[in-house]
Amino acid sequence: MQEVPPNVTVRGPGDPELAVVGGIHGDEPGGVRAVERLRAADLSMERGVKLIIANPSAVEAGERYLETDLNRSFPGDPDGSLEERLAAELCAETDGLPTLTLHATHSTPEPFALVEHTQSAAFELADSLPVPHVVDHGHVAEGSFTDCGTVVTVEAGCQATDAAAEEAHRQARAFLAATGALPDEDVPGTNSDYYLLEDAVEKPPGAECELLVENFQRVAAGEIFARADDVELVAHRPFYPVLMSECGYEEIFGYRASRLGDSPAAALAALGVDPATGGA
Repeated sequence: MQEVPPNVTVRGPGDPELAVVGGIHGDEPGGVRAVERLRAADLSMERGVKLIIANPSAVEAGERYLETDLNRSFPGDPDGSLEERLAAELCAETDGLPTLTLHATHSTPEPFALVEHTQSAAFELADSLPVPHVVDHGHVAEGSFTDCGTVVTVEAGCQATDAAAEEAHRQARAFLAATGALPDEDVPGTNSDYYLLEDAVEKPPGAECELLVENFQRVAAGEIFARADDVELVAHRPFYPVLMSECGYEEIFGYRASRLGDSPAAALAALGVDPATGGA
């Protein structure tokens, strides 16, 4: 199969200053549809924007990836697998550019953002988007695109649905408005809560599983949060479920999270991160 690089177009005046990325995973078409809508729209951009479909071959095949998970391959390797080579190209394409990357999930129809605690500017960028939840996933998502700079991932809803594609488009336009590329666009205000992903919640191998809790709703210690066959799974400590579903992952339900606060400043303080330097 011929290798297809990231598909990049530029809209707006001057050199690109921002980027919107879809198609990190080929089985999540909503972000691709959002990028294509932005390309086709007659928008009066006031900043240059790269519009990128990250893994065109996987998108065409309708597969999450072809060799290795692209969103676990950053910063990439020019001599590595297909997705590792694409990761290196994407890092180069978006170097220095505030970037929105669009995904979808099996866990919840409600949009939420993922950021990396080493990139403190991404917290402020996520705060400008209409998402009710912002999650630092850096402790459990090694090799994610959010490692590469000021990158915010938005999970725009349920995978392969029209609603997720519409939400991805809404989030993309909100990002462009918040960053001055579409300054006349209205962005609805949202008071976001901030969370830290802590660890994975494993599934018993081979069991038929049922999730009994809602994402981002606190689970108390002693509460039954799932069933595996006829076995009730009980929380041994309080947590917030994030990215949890019966079918999103083969070996885990998703993740336990703790709540950090209700602002970027509170979240970064709880993490011990200095916003001025991005470090502890």
